[in-house]
Amino acid sequence: MLTAAALVGVVALGGGAYAYPALAAPICPPCYGMEAAAPRVIVDRAMPAPQRADLLRDAAAARTEVQAFYGAFERIPFLVACSTEDCDRRMGGRGARAVTLSTPLATVIQASPRGLNPVILTHEFSHVELHRRIGVWALLSGAFPAWFDEGVAVLLSGDERYLKPGAAPAERCVRQTDAPLPADPSDWNVRAGKEPMIYADAVCRVLQWMAANGGKDGVMRTLEAVAGGAAFAPENGRGEGPAQRAERS
Repeated sequence: MLTAAALVGVVALGGGAYAYPALAAPICPPCYGMEAAAPRVIVDRAMPAPQRADLLRDAAAARTEVQAFYGAFERIPFLVACSTEDCDRRMGGRGARAVTLSTPLATVIQASPRGLNPVILTHEFSHVELHRRIGVWALLSGAFPAWFDEGVAVLLSGDERYLKPGAAPAERCVRQTDAPLPADPSDWNVRAGKEPMIYADAVCRVLQWMAANGGKDGVMRTLEAVAGGAAFAPENGRGEGPAQRAERS
């Protein structure tokens, strides 16, 4: 018999699979014109062998980068990768290079043809490990702001569209603003779809927060606190860390 939590997870996964077929593709790859290229790596049948080899190499490099920052990469996601735009549409793609779909039962990264590179894969793998540490429920309940999640992912990926070389935040920020950034994942997706440079704002704010709150160690302490029931509400990226939630979800 399913527990209540498991039942909620099944319902969430089922609903998500309807909107994002990529969630169901690992269960039945042939049902979606896909096949396994390696354990937990699903690709479209049209993907050439050299591109498959490049994908596996880039995914391994992304895992190494994420593990170097977090000290672990324990929840290996399913990677559903498309080499054609037709495959991406079939998998529920909505124009993004890649998207991480975190559910209580599984994590799936859906990568479009424009997302098959180590920068984008590192960005998405960062989401996987961060979400594992805080828990899906903390993510969905808004206990952790979407902009901070995205800023950390940009930082780990070293995405040169949104970061400059350097050490101090002032050197690395492409641009910065004190305007509010979306904390809710849905709001973030809407804004980012219209204004991609919001990623530069997010990573700049994360860099500023890290400089004032203990760097990487401060991030790790915050993730642990959120996993324990705290809500993280940094003010303009320079806040004092997690604040205790009035009610645990």
